[in-house]
Amino acid sequence: MTDDEPRTTTLGEDDGGELVAIDWPDGDVEQMLGGQISSTPQASGGRSNSHVDDVGPIPRISDRGGVWSKLDLQSFTLNSTELATTVKRFRDEMYRNQFPVLTPAFAARCTNCGTSYDEERDVCEVCGEADFETPSRAQKERLAELFASVNDDGQSLASLMKYEENYQSFNGVSTILARLQYQHVESETQVAGRTVESAGRWEATAIDELVHADPSRVRPVLDEQNRHGGWWTCPAHREEYWEHDALTFEDGADHPVEVCPECHARLEEVGYAEVKHRSNDVKRLFLKHEVIDWARHFPILNGLDGRSPILPLIKLQAILQWSRNYELQYLNPQNDQQLPDKFLVAYGKNVRESLRASLSEEEQKNPWEEGRLMYEGNPDDVEIDILDLSTSAGINGREPMVERLMSQIRAMFGVSDAFENELSDAGGLNAEGTQVEITNGAVASAHQDTQDKALDTLCQLIERVEGHCDWELAYVAPESEGESLSPLEVLQGIEKAQQTGTAVAVEDGQLQIPDQEITPMDPETTTPADEPPPEEGEPDGGGDAGAANPPDDTGETNTPAPDQPASDPSDSQT
Repeated sequence: MTDDEPRTTTLGEDDGGELVAIDWPDGDVEQMLGGQISSTPQASGGRSNSHVDDVGPIPRISDRGGVWSKLDLQSFTLNSTELATTVKRFRDEMYRNQFPVLTPAFAARCTNCGTSYDEERDVCEVCGEADFETPSRAQKERLAELFASVNDDGQSLASLMKYEENYQSFNGVSTILARLQYQHVESETQVAGRTVESAGRWEATAIDELVHADPSRVRPVLDEQNRHGGWWTCPAHREEYWEHDALTFEDGADHPVEVCPECHARLEEVGYAEVKHRSNDVKRLFLKHEVIDWARHFPILNGLDGRSPILPLIKLQAILQWSRNYELQYLNPQNDQQLPDKFLVAYGKNVRESLRASLSEEEQKNPWEEGRLMYEGNPDDVEIDILDLSTSAGINGREPMVERLMSQIRAMFGVSDAFENELSDAGGLNAEGTQVEITNGAVASAHQDTQDKALDTLCQLIERVEGHCDWELAYVAPESEGESLSPLEVLQGIEKAQQTGTAVAVEDGQLQIPDQEITPMDPETTTPADEPPPEEGEPDGGGDAGAANPPDDTGETNTPAPDQPASDPSDSQT
C-alpha cells in the first residue's frame, strides 16, 4: 500500500477539531462515501427540532446536527475575509447612532383607570374621569442612568446590544440575563407602587444587572409540545424543581396549588436552564422573565432559538478560500489544469494527519480518481461532507463568478454592490471598480425586529419591576439621520432664537419650537422688521469694524475672528 498526501485547505477550527477542504480531482465520490470507507461516519445532516426528552432544556440548533453546526462559526467567520468584514460592517451600521432613544409610550394616561391614549383627551372614554398624566420624567431619568451602565463591568446598553449582535450572526440567537432583586411578600403590601394581594410570593423589585449569557449554555426549557416552560421552582430556592404533571392546577389557574417546602412561597415557571460546559447537566435555573433572548434572521421554536445566517454562506466562503489556496486556477481561462467539480470537507480531530488516500500496488490510477479514502483515527472523531460545484457557474472554464459569490455573501446582511454608474458623482471608485453600501432598508428592518423582540421585552421587565414603563426604546431611523441637528447646530439655533425673541426648548438634544407668533427678520438689518430704525447717533451695527456683519442669504451672522482685523477696502482687487 502506498499513501498519497491529499491537498488540503484549512477553513477553520475549534476545540472539537479542524475543518479542512480536500481536493478531489475525479472519481465516484458518492460511491466512496457510500461503501468504501464504511468505518468513517458521514455527516448525518439531521437537524430535527424534535424534543429528545419529555420536558427540559433543549440544545440550541447551532450545537447539534451536521458538520457545519458543529464548527465554531465565530472562528470560521473571523478567519474569512468576506464574512468577517460584512458582519462587522453591518453591526457597526446598526449602532453608529445614538442608542437607545427613549420615546413616550403614550400621550396621556387616565389616573383613575390607567387607560393610555396616543393623543390628548379631555375625558377618559372608559371611566369618564378628566384627570390625566403624561409619561414620568423621573422614570426617564432613572432609565437613562440605568442604560448608561447596565452591569458591574461598566457596559452601557448600547455596548451590550452591539456585543449581542455578534451572536445573532454566529449563533442565530442572542441572550441577555437580567439579575433581579426579589422581595418576599407575606401579606397584602405595596411593591414597586402596586398592591400585591397574594401572600407568600416573591416579587422582583429592582434590576441589579443586565449581562450577556452564552446561548449554547443557557437553553430554553420546553414541555412535551415544544412549548416554553414545563418546570416549576421557587424564585428563592432553585435547587429543586417540579414538572408540570406532578403539580395540581385548579380551575385553569396559571400557578400550581403546591408551594415551596422551605419558604412556602408560590412556585414560578422555569423558562431557561444553564447547563454545565459540554454536558446536559443542569447547573442553574432561570425564570421566564429573567432571560431576554431573540432570533432575528431565521427564528425557530417561536423565536426561542434561531439558525445562524452564516450557515448557508459557508459553502460560498469555502469555495472562495479553497480557490484562493490553489491560486484561483479555475478563474484563469488559459489554464488547462482545471480544478474538480467536487471537493471534500472533513471536520474532526487531526484531520490532515489522519486522512489518507490509498492505492493498491497493482492499481495504476491515481488513488483520488479511484475514490478511496482512509481515516487513521477514531471514526467518532470525524465527519465528512461533499461540496458539489458542478452546477455552479464559474467553475471549470465557465464565466468567473468570484464577484457574484462575494455579492451573495454580502447580500445576506443587506450589503449591496454600488457599481460605477451608481457612483458617477461620488468622486471616483476604488481599484476594484466597485464599492459596497449597506441599504437603509436592511438596517431599518433589523432595528424594528430587535425593537419588537428584545427592547419591548426589556420594557416589560421594567414594568414588572417598577409597576409601569412609560417609555419605549428605539433606534434613530436611518432615513432621518440627515434631519437631526448636531450639538453645534442646536447651540446656533438657540442663539438665533434669543436674537429674535423666539421661545424654544431643548429636548432629547433637539430644538422644540412651540406654536407662537415669530417676527420676521429684515434682510437689511439684524433687528425685527416692525421695530423703528435706530435714531441718529445710535449704533446701528454696521459702522463698527468689530460689530457683527449682516446675515448672508443662509441666515447666519458672520463675525470676524478676534485675532483677524476687518478687511480694508484698499486691499480689494478690481
